Amino acid sequence: MRKRSSGVDRRKLLAGSLSLIALSGVSTVIAKRGSLLPPPKGNRVVVLGGGYGGVTAAKYVKKEVPEADVILIEKNQLFVSCPLSNHYLVGLIDYGQLCFPYNRLHTKYGVKVVNDVVADIDLPKRRVYLSRGYIDYDYLILSPGIEYDYDSAPYFKEANWYYPGAFRPGSEHLYLRRLLEEFEGENIVFTVPKMPYRCPPAPYERAALVLSYIKENGLKAHMYFIDANEYPPVLRDGFMKAYEDFYRGMATYITGATIKDVDLGTRKIKTDKGEVRFDFGSLIPPMRAPKLLEDIGLIYGREKWVRVNPMTFETKVRNVFVIGDSCESYLPKSGYAANSQAKVVARIVASRIRGKEYGGELIQHGVCYAMVNLKSAIMLEVEYKYNIKTKEITKVLREDNTWKVSTAKRYYEWARGLWRDMFF
Repeated sequence: MRKRSSGVDRRKLLAGSLSLIALSGVSTVIAKRGSLLPPPKGNRVVVLGGGYGGVTAAKYVKKEVPEADVILIEKNQLFVSCPLSNHYLVGLIDYGQLCFPYNRLHTKYGVKVVNDVVADIDLPKRRVYLSRGYIDYDYLILSPGIEYDYDSAPYFKEANWYYPGAFRPGSEHLYLRRLLEEFEGENIVFTVPKMPYRCPPAPYERAALVLSYIKENGLKAHMYFIDANEYPPVLRDGFMKAYEDFYRGMATYITGATIKDVDLGTRKIKTDKGEVRFDFGSLIPPMRAPKLLEDIGLIYGREKWVRVNPMTFETKVRNVFVIGDSCESYLPKSGYAANSQAKVVARIVASRIRGKEYGGELIQHGVCYAMVNLKSAIMLEVEYKYNIKTKEITKVLREDNTWKVSTAKRYYEWARGLWRDMFF
């Protein structure tokens, strides 16, 4: 086996980046300075979070209402896509293909991008506090994504310094790729949290791709796939058939398992169905909406996601919307779903800026692709249509569980189409 780097080195590598994830990690004492921007000439729309939902919302509000002052607040300089990041892990694409600069939104559409960390939001005052000052708004669209829920599973926190879940874009994927490249064999462990979590098919796709990578590179390894769910929540038939056809004898699928502890010293995961020793893995913690949304009163009690009107995404506070992974929604939590929800909210906000309520049909659309080996994929599509006048909701669901090379090719085009829609 390869010589492993010390825990201290790994901790230094990841701890810094993990600490930056918290959106509320800046003292409000520091943040409550003066206004960062002069008063707008018209309505100001502030969008928090530069993921699929936030970028789409900012762009489409500005396209619908060019005279509006649209501000996107995002702490990072670059957008990095989680969709297709599993492809990067096994070398199917380069990391740079997942990255886009936010300044495209400013140069092409006039969206002002503020790179800063949000410390607090005062909903009654309609004010967002950042590390360098505050920004007032007329409309607020929140799309901050997810946080790992270490409170409910504290043993994941340290474990993620060594074996990252890689469900947040950036350094976690870079480090997991490095670990996989250094892996020489023996036991792999992947974990899947209880639903809901970001991108339901992603852990199963990752397992399939890593198994393909192991097979192609002739490594002697066995995967233990520990799933808190009884079966894959989407594309069940496609995944199970793929594991049977391609990876029989290479993996043990442990279903409905509750993780009790992770012992990093002995590299063992303890579950209610026994212990598993591992040499390499991706430990995906349970997830929740960022605690910032709880601190400002948009999450209640022990809930983990923001309750919104499921078709308009408006919260209990008028003109404050939550989209993407942070909210409860009909659609699964995914980048494509956030993109679709953002367009719904952009229409509603644009209509209100013009002094009227949006009265047309609202459509939410979700598409998920998943690789089952290095060349083939399966997919699902779901759509909800909501008639505001009749209050009727219609749902259409289609799954294609037959693994195909042509579906994998459409997978890449689907992602490129999303990126064009957001940035070009």
